[in-house]
Amino acid sequence: MRSLTSALTTIRRSPYQALVSISMMTVTFFVAFSFSLAVLGANHVLRYFETQPQIIAFFEIDAGQESISQAAEAMKKKPYVKDVTIVSKEEALKIYQESNKDEPLLLELVTADILPASIEVSATDINSLPQVKSDLESLSGVEDVDFQESIIEQLNRWTRSLRSVGLGAVVILAVISFLIIFVIIAMKATSQKTAINIMRLIGATKGYIKKPFMYEGMIYGMTGALLGWLAMYASLLYLTPWIKEFVGEIGLFPIPGEFFVYQLAAGLLAGLLLGGMAGMLAVSRLIRR
Repeated sequence: MRSLTSALTTIRRSPYQALVSISMMTVTFFVAFSFSLAVLGANHVLRYFETQPQIIAFFEIDAGQESISQAAEAMKKKPYVKDVTIVSKEEALKIYQESNKDEPLLLELVTADILPASIEVSATDINSLPQVKSDLESLSGVEDVDFQESIIEQLNRWTRSLRSVGLGAVVILAVISFLIIFVIIAMKATSQKTAINIMRLIGATKGYIKKPFMYEGMIYGMTGALLGWLAMYASLLYLTPWIKEFVGEIGLFPIPGEFFVYQLAAGLLAGLLLGGMAGMLAVSRLIRR
C-alpha cells in the first residue's frame, strides 16, 4: 500500500509527464481494440460468404430431373458441402424475369425450355470451395460451373492484409508507449537517485525500491487501456448506423457482450504488464549502477 501511495504521489507531482504516458497508451490501446473489432468483422464477412451459394453448376438443356436430383444427392454426401439447392428451369425463368423486369423485349424472347437447370452449392469453409468446383465439373450432365473465385481470393487477401497491417501498427505503438514510459520513469528515478542510494545503504531490497516505479507504470498502462477501450466503444456506438447501412444483410450486429468483456480484460492485463515492465526496467538500470 505504501508503494502504491508513493506512485500516486509521484504521478500527482508530475502531471504533464503522466498525461503524455497515458495519452500514448490510450492511442495504442484504441488502435489495438479497433483492430480486434475490424478482424472480428472481417472474419464474420468471410463466414457469411462461405455459407452463401458460391458455386453454381449449370446442366445441359436436355438434362433430366432425375439426373439433376442424383447429382444434388451426390454433392450433399460430401463432408465439406454445407448445403445444396436445386434450381429448376421454371425457377430459373422466374429469376431471369425478376432480373430483367425493366426490359420487356428480353422477357418475350425467353422461355423456361431454353434455360438450364442448375444446383447451387455452399461449402462448410472457404478453403473447400475449389474442391467443390472440381467435384461439380466431374458430374455427368454439367455443362458449366460458375465460381466467383476472384472475389473469394480478394476477400482473403484483404483479411490477411488487415491482420498484418493492424498487428504491425499495434506492435509499433506498443513499443513507442513502452519507451515513453521507460524514459519518463527513468528520469524520475534519476531525480531520486540520492534517496534510492540511501535506501540501499540502510538495507532496502531491490524489490522494495522498484515497487513504486512498477506501480506507476502499471497505472499508466491500465488507465490508458481503459480510456482506449472507452474511446473505441464510443466510436463504435457512433458509427454503428453507418456500418449497418454499409454491410447490409451481412448482419455484423449485435456484437456479443462477452467479446467486449474479454477485450477489456485482455487490454487491462496487457497494460499492466507493459507499464509494469517499463517501470521495472527503468529503475533496474539505476539500481545496477
